[in-house]
Amino acid sequence: MEIRNLVPADIEAARQLLAENGWAHRVNNPERFAQLVANSQRVAVAVDGGRIVGFARALCDGISDGYLSMVAVAPSHRRQGVGRALMRHVMGDDPDITWVLRAARSSEAAFFGQLGFTPSMVAMERRRS
Repeated sequence: MEIRNLVPADIEAARQLLAENGWAHRVNNPERFAQLVANSQRVAVAVDGGRIVGFARALCDGISDGYLSMVAVAPSHRRQGVGRALMRHVMGDDPDITWVLRAARSSEAAFFGQLGFTPSMVAMERRRS
């Protein structure tokens, strides 16, 4: 298993992984997905046997604030540390950066809780239509 930064040749396989794992509504347009990746500061993939089995994307200023936007792992590779490794890769180890994310499902909250995230009473959001 290799965790590495996404390269242009990975884009379509990463988009397919996301589409197959609950993100189809956000990645259905290949051109928009390529632009989404290009505009992200941190994008990583997990590769096993030449196949992309995990994806993580974050926006971060590298100094103070970071936002985890997408994390997905193929069902065949879940509960094996792939998501945790992807998160470590995109977040790095700078203790001065505050990371935020949206976790809509209880299973997501449990996963992110294991990584040190706690529910916040101060976040607000303006949702897309």
